Amino acid sequence: MSNTPADEQSLLRNAGYVPESPPTLGSPTLLPQNQRKGYQRMDSSGPAGYNDPAPGYSSPISAISNFETFETATAGLGIIQRPQSIQRVPVGSRTSTTNPFLPHQPPPNTPGLGTPGSSSDRFQDRYNQSASGTPRSIEEEDISRGKNIYSETSSPEVPFLTVDEVPRSRPISIMNNENNNDNDNLKPFPERFQRPEAGCPAKHDIHAHRGSWLSISILALSIYSTIFSGIWLVLALAQPRYGRAIHSGGKLTPSTASIIFALFAKTIELSFVTVFITFLGQVLSRRSLIKSSRGVTIAEMTMRTWVIQPGFMITHFQNLQHSGLTFLGLISLTAALMSMFYTTASDAIVSPQLRFGNTENMLMYGLVQASYANPKYINQNCQTPITTDVDPDNAGLTCLAYEHAGEAAAYHNAVSFLDTWAKINKDGGGVSSDIAQRPSAPGMLFDNTTVVGQWVATNSSNLTASYAKYNRIVNNVTVSMPHAGVFAAARAGKNGILQPEELAGVGEYNIEASVVSPTMNVLCANMNKTELAPLIYTTWPNATLANSSTMPNQVLAFPGYQDEIQLLPGQLYLNSTVVDDIFEWGATYKRQPPVFPMYPIEYNSLTNISVVQSDSVYMLIKAPDASTADFTMCQLRSYLSPSCSTFYNVSGLSGGQLEARCDDPKNSMAYDKSVPDVPLIWNTDWRNVAQEWMLSMSLNTGLSNANSSTSRLLAQLIPTVPSWGAVKLNPLTPSISELMAVMAGNTLMLSTTDATFYHYWDYDATILNPGRWEPFNASISSQQYTSGMQQRWQGMFYVVLFLVFMTNVFCLVYFIVRHGLVTDFTEPSNLFALAVNSPPSQRLDGSCGSGPEGHQLDVDWHVLAEDSSGHFFIQEGQPNQRQGDEYELRRRTPQNLKSITSYSKLSGKSGSFL
Repeated sequence: MSNTPADEQSLLRNAGYVPESPPTLGSPTLLPQNQRKGYQRMDSSGPAGYNDPAPGYSSPISAISNFETFETATAGLGIIQRPQSIQRVPVGSRTSTTNPFLPHQPPPNTPGLGTPGSSSDRFQDRYNQSASGTPRSIEEEDISRGKNIYSETSSPEVPFLTVDEVPRSRPISIMNNENNNDNDNLKPFPERFQRPEAGCPAKHDIHAHRGSWLSISILALSIYSTIFSGIWLVLALAQPRYGRAIHSGGKLTPSTASIIFALFAKTIELSFVTVFITFLGQVLSRRSLIKSSRGVTIAEMTMRTWVIQPGFMITHFQNLQHSGLTFLGLISLTAALMSMFYTTASDAIVSPQLRFGNTENMLMYGLVQASYANPKYINQNCQTPITTDVDPDNAGLTCLAYEHAGEAAAYHNAVSFLDTWAKINKDGGGVSSDIAQRPSAPGMLFDNTTVVGQWVATNSSNLTASYAKYNRIVNNVTVSMPHAGVFAAARAGKNGILQPEELAGVGEYNIEASVVSPTMNVLCANMNKTELAPLIYTTWPNATLANSSTMPNQVLAFPGYQDEIQLLPGQLYLNSTVVDDIFEWGATYKRQPPVFPMYPIEYNSLTNISVVQSDSVYMLIKAPDASTADFTMCQLRSYLSPSCSTFYNVSGLSGGQLEARCDDPKNSMAYDKSVPDVPLIWNTDWRNVAQEWMLSMSLNTGLSNANSSTSRLLAQLIPTVPSWGAVKLNPLTPSISELMAVMAGNTLMLSTTDATFYHYWDYDATILNPGRWEPFNASISSQQYTSGMQQRWQGMFYVVLFLVFMTNVFCLVYFIVRHGLVTDFTEPSNLFALAVNSPPSQRLDGSCGSGPEGHQLDVDWHVLAEDSSGHFFIQEGQPNQRQGDEYELRRRTPQNLKSITSYSKLSGKSGSFL
């Protein structure tokens, strides 16, 4: 290819030397700072045919004897291909020149250098022709490659050399020109750009022994990651409950525990990534060093990026296609996915979270201080500022009356119950006449616990059947309430149950206690005036009467009528009635009937709470005359039911609920399952509690015809015989017995506070001070901070924990079996240092700007070393084996010798399945 003088001048200008006229030797012209050209990295062996300056001249390019041919040179710097034939230049043939930047023209008789077409001739001819303006042809050089071989950022000290004029027998060594005294400012290279004469020998051994800091630190990380990933897997599988180890107010609060577990999970993830990246680098680096192995590919070198930067697999999917299906690729892909989801898996199934455990049967304890319905204990413990010192006789009774009528007692329960019925009445659909399917009896305990009673003995509550049997309305209901003592037992420290306030205010637990349940029967029967007369004092012979001043024709009993209620001579019981079998009065049942002073007017009621040796309290009430002319007698009494259990649910979000569960044959926690054959005994003490309830509810105001609102409401709920159909409970309103049971339900709760959990009293004193801890059977299901999955779908995270642990074990075994570590050539810094000191590759043509692609990702690479210099480089394919001469072996420094020795051992090993 021929060149014009302009082309030749442009070639020199691109090199940084622009003569305005044919320059004289020693007078080079340099480009300004902003026009400096760069230099191109060249092969360390240099080009053949370079002509050294004359003796005495210090050339910028070191002249080195013992040139090697291309067939024996395997490594060096640069990206230019070596020529096929290189002539050796004798050292003694060098000539001097006055210009340190231009190669000197050799003598015509110099062997191998004076032939036409030599690189020295070409360069000198181009220079001369550029100076004279005479064009000539440069046939050996491709202008597209040779015109501008330096980068734009070149230093001005860099001399211009064409591709073919760079020495190739040894690595380039550019030193300061100490012999050129003509111009000290024009030294070819500053000292910091000087290269060693013997290539790029490794300063340190490529193999780090097991006792080195690097090996120890990696092994320590591997042990840590293996142990703790195993612990994490065990915690996820065992799902331990931490109990009081994690609770609010303790040494380890829930928030602190969450942070600690998240921190450990993160350290496991980071150590796992570090260990696996090291393992991956060791496998690939050792494979690249083994001469007989298949080497490594660029796609395999990107595996470490999969783990560090998982998104790389999406943005560079072609790498995944070329190496993802290999054994090592599958392991790396798995490790990338597992490291990405490990923290999430830890948060889901290892980090402590509030969760219900399995229901456990346990023996609970409750503090007992009194018998059931102990009026003395109830009066003493009623909270009032009016002490017995101020009111010795009635301080407790007055306080108790307020408690019965208070917002959280009878009236509150009645309002809640009636509200439920109001909604039913408004809907118009109604409810069943079966008492078991009608609204339950509500209650309230300590203003923060909802109480739910249950209707029991439902067979006797059938209004239709009772009417058919007795030919009268018999409204008989029985309600069981939960044992209030379970509330205190659940909070007793002796039982160790974590409360919601100890679990960040959101905990929850369920207790089902095998204890007796306080039960009350309300029996109301309609009687006409004649049937009721034996129990009305004003109808008795010789009764002391008084006329009413407010109600015409009403006959009243005198105030001291109770003193005249006496048994007839020879009689053990008072007058008999037609309802003795219904109320169980008389000799057969050994129970006295009540006596009332007079007949109440409509919407009014009278009470009897003073029957001798009775277990009941009574109320006589008159329904509206428009509904019926009959009067209604109601009897209330209580017993401890063995067929129930008490269920207690506590939630920090919704509060507590105490519920009675009765008459269920499948209920294994019923009291009679723990204590069989329990007799039913009516409690006589409860009457003393109920009498205060009756007085506080204004149920005895019929004596003065006061028209109490409570009595009026109850009177309106009395069932009557309808004129249009069968007798049954009203589907839109409750009956009088139902409402009275709800209103008196608080007496049952009050009677079991701090009371025994058994059906009997086994102590000498009726009040225990201090109390006694009574055990009872219970089943408990509670929320505690627990490891394990919350929902079934979270079970997939077990795969993540398991694979991370197994991968850690695999890597740990690998590090133990392998003696020490080799330099990780897949690390970017190590790979860069290795690549810039390695020969170019034709198989990567076109990849310099945009990166490798396609089949270039499958090119196999090996890390090689020159025996003569200890220089390491990376080269494609299987290289030729060479042995350095003995002289070079003797010249090795201890570091080089150690590195070459390690390389010899590693490169001679057999390949691995990885």
